[in-house]
Amino acid sequence: MQNRHVPVMLEEVLAYIPSDKKINVIDATFGGGSYSKSILNKFNVSKLVAIDRDPISKIFAEDLIKNFENFSLINGCFSRIDSLVLETENQNTKYDAIIFDLGLSSNQLDNGERGFSFMNDGPLDMGMGNNDKKASDVINNYSEEKLADIIFKYGEERLSRRIAKKIVFSRKSKLIESTKEFAEIIKKTFSFAQINKSKINPATKTFQALRIYLNDELNEITLALNKSIELLKPKGKLIIVSFQSLEDRIVKDFLNHNSGKRRRSSRHYPELADEGSITLNLITKKPIRPSFRELNENPRSRSAKLRVGEKIN
Repeated sequence: MQNRHVPVMLEEVLAYIPSDKKINVIDATFGGGSYSKSILNKFNVSKLVAIDRDPISKIFAEDLIKNFENFSLINGCFSRIDSLVLETENQNTKYDAIIFDLGLSSNQLDNGERGFSFMNDGPLDMGMGNNDKKASDVINNYSEEKLADIIFKYGEERLSRRIAKKIVFSRKSKLIESTKEFAEIIKKTFSFAQINKSKINPATKTFQALRIYLNDELNEITLALNKSIELLKPKGKLIIVSFQSLEDRIVKDFLNHNSGKRRRSSRHYPELADEGSITLNLITKKPIRPSFRELNENPRSRSAKLRVGEKIN
């Protein structure tokens, strides 16, 4: 399988990796392996443990496993980052950097059979690993109210109720089975003026919502970030690249809360409890965005935000 993934903000991420000593690193979202490969080639690495829930990651890890004895890949959800790392390393091992790239890889998006994107026709799957259900199960079986709630909560789609109604109406005559078919159904709920005014495809937010719901992505992120602090050495870096507002809000609140900056990031979120010790220094006061050059070369990077925290002790 050809590796189509282009890493986002690679240079910016690498700038936070310690270069003056031998290091241990966790690449918590291996994907196509670009971060791991660059770190292994450019830094003095003692151990690099990569994690990915998608079984296809094994294909892209083959060369690294063959050429680097200090590299290992674990298939599993990063919400279990602590127990997964213990499968290959001593429980006393601590890490100088833990990296999260929360976006989908191009290997997933460009493969129509995975059903993540409406750009290539394929079955409505959207699963990242061994999921209990597929997107088609949700689309063809959930109630109109439940569908609307998912689309609104995880896609922040203002037309969620209208889209859910259209889905339920469409599936009465025929089950909705393909990504292109589903995208066309969503498109019909938008006016011509709304489509022309928007910078994104009408189906984008609904596809995002279903993917996040099916893979429990927001809960996965929350669990993984909280467990990562204990795995870091003092002055170890937690490096996170997010791509949409829901996940970035979680990352921002997590870093703010653990660095003593208690302000909430959204009026829709409750105040964080003013409890617990301060465990992180906030390295990036504001998120780092892709360079103009990268935006031109890789348009998929346009929504990326890089945030970094450093463990205090």
